[in-house]
Amino acid sequence: MGYLFALLIPLSFWICLWFGIPLWWIGALLLPAIFLKGNLYWGKLLAWPGAALGLMALTLQSSQAIFFYPVAINLSLLIAFAFSLYKGQPVIEKFARLQYPNLPDSEIPYTRKCTQAWCLFFAANGTIALITALLEDKEYWTIYNGGIAYLLMGCMFIGEWMIRQKRLNRAK
Repeated sequence: MGYLFALLIPLSFWICLWFGIPLWWIGALLLPAIFLKGNLYWGKLLAWPGAALGLMALTLQSSQAIFFYPVAINLSLLIAFAFSLYKGQPVIEKFARLQYPNLPDSEIPYTRKCTQAWCLFFAANGTIALITALLEDKEYWTIYNGGIAYLLMGCMFIGEWMIRQKRLNRAK
């Protein structure tokens, strides 16, 4: 259900534009995010900023808050990934240990560097999202945040995952 919801948000921007629906109605889609079940930590981390922005959009009947949703998500993920570098295991090490519980010590520095790379990605992606949110022409915002950002994130995820698989299979 969470994945379907994640796809519904960017798709809803395009639907609103095509049918002339005020974008502030998307706030209604962001509110129930806090009630989705699943990963309690990541789900809540990403849901609360969305719900707050959704409530602002509905209350003010203004789409301005909606345009900052990608900024809030990137900032939340940046904070979570960066925090993991200083407290506990880096996020990518946790993901690697899901598949390889006996992760070789020699691969821990690599997972740390990958977590740092994700931090840079979220910082850059969030900055571009902020710039597009501040632009008057929201077509740029829609193209970037409703398409390009997802493509870039997918490429980063797939590329990092493939490299990690190759490294970890070699380290076995």
